[in-house]
Amino acid sequence: MQSAPSTIYSQSIDKQRVVIAGKSKARIAEMIAHVLKQNGRKFDLSTSATEQITDAPTIVIEANGDPKSLTEYQHHILIFSPLVASEKDIYSKLADSTPKSGGIFFDDGDELAKSIGKKERADVVAIPFSVPKHEMKNGTATLISSSNEKFQTKLASVEDLRSCNAAKEFLQKIGITSGQFYKAISTF
Repeated sequence: MQSAPSTIYSQSIDKQRVVIAGKSKARIAEMIAHVLKQNGRKFDLSTSATEQITDAPTIVIEANGDPKSLTEYQHHILIFSPLVASEKDIYSKLADSTPKSGGIFFDDGDELAKSIGKKERADVVAIPFSVPKHEMKNGTATLISSSNEKFQTKLASVEDLRSCNAAKEFLQKIGITSGQFYKAISTF
């Protein structure tokens, strides 16, 4: 079972804290964890299914629990997948608590995530993500890189493709190249 946000914060005070919120948070966390593992990167994970806290420099957190306590994670990076409209104020407060030099990745296809993510915040980078370039064949997607290289995946839905692109955009910011990402996600 996942610890309370304040407990996770106290156990990861010296780490880069990445908080994922919204309807696809679990899937995005799974994809990020998979790609980091495939690339031999050390990281910690806190989700509803797993909690592992070591000496890794980064922790990926699936935002669970009481929505009003989400700011207690004291994140550096925030990833918004589609959001629940009734919790707009909570997500706005969470986004507004992003520190200077932090970042917000948001689903450009979700109007609420987009409106919160695009809001001007001093020294906070806002990065949209959407469905990546792909081809669908026999119910699964082949991702197409910017150099038109193709990577067969087991991803079968628009939601999974958006989650995939959220993971890719974030991982590029911590040093995972597009090539490393596509190679790893093809085994997801």
